[in-house]
Amino acid sequence: MHNLICNFPVIGKVSIDIQNTELFVFAKRQFVNYVLKESTVFKDKIFISIKAETFNNLEFDNVILGRDIKFKNNELKIKQNSRVQKFDIEYCFNDKLMINIDFNKKPLYYLKSLLSSEYSMSHSLFYQTILYPIFSLYAIKENYSLVHGSLLKLDNKYIVLAGLDGVGKSSLSNELVLRSAKIVADNFVLFNGDKFIGLNMPIRLDLENSIKDNVIYKDDNLQEVLYDYVETKEVEVEKVYFLSIGEKLAIKQMNKNIVKQNWNLINNGASEILGANLFNLPFLYQNSLSESISESKFNSYTFSIPKGKIQEATKELICQLNI
Repeated sequence: MHNLICNFPVIGKVSIDIQNTELFVFAKRQFVNYVLKESTVFKDKIFISIKAETFNNLEFDNVILGRDIKFKNNELKIKQNSRVQKFDIEYCFNDKLMINIDFNKKPLYYLKSLLSSEYSMSHSLFYQTILYPIFSLYAIKENYSLVHGSLLKLDNKYIVLAGLDGVGKSSLSNELVLRSAKIVADNFVLFNGDKFIGLNMPIRLDLENSIKDNVIYKDDNLQEVLYDYVETKEVEVEKVYFLSIGEKLAIKQMNKNIVKQNWNLINNGASEILGANLFNLPFLYQNSLSESISESKFNSYTFSIPKGKIQEATKELICQLNI
């Protein structure tokens, strides 16, 4: 059993016990900006155990949110069952918040492992058993949910680039970094209707992106790029850009009544965001994120980018931001 002690923005120190060695190596690389200590724990524990010491004295009413999500006696139990695998997740709200995750493989899991790379298997397990539960701590503490986008700092301004996979968020973010921008988070951004939080984890880029610096992992299919800027607090965003691929390069301001609809479409179209928010659902079901988005302070824009025009889009964005 391996252990990581991490210090995350807002929620503070979190201890993560990881049974699987390959998963431990993967998780340590993803959280490298937040790891305080690593060690080997000689204990026979379940697959993943997460302890958050700042979450004491939490109490929840007994409630059943569905067949597989149940609060009872200050414990939350979530079951995830597919043809490939089964997860039993238990949140215990006593002196400290403890999240225990048991993982059972089904016969199809072994077929999947034969057809998939080791990276793909570790990536999937990391999301489902470590990253998503970590995100849920933000929902518990500050009513945060996940939105699909990149959070960047340009000079003293913060912006979000939102959109579905493949529209150019990571490529545009990388181009902005070359022009002195700071990436706070890529792909996963926490949002509570008012402020944003980003965890700075590696960005996965295709090999065709010519990156010389900050590459921390590389294989035959992709590379992980990690930028060293870490934002330790919640931030207010000035502008949000909803990216799409179009025939013409264009930035247009959106009607605030449509912003809520765009968030819902983008988040519902991103399976990783849906998976993450399943863990947040028990703590957010009475406080709908979508109802508060239209009241936020930032301005929102559609940003249409033709294929192969990322550099031109970068120049247009910098001009529009007046920086």
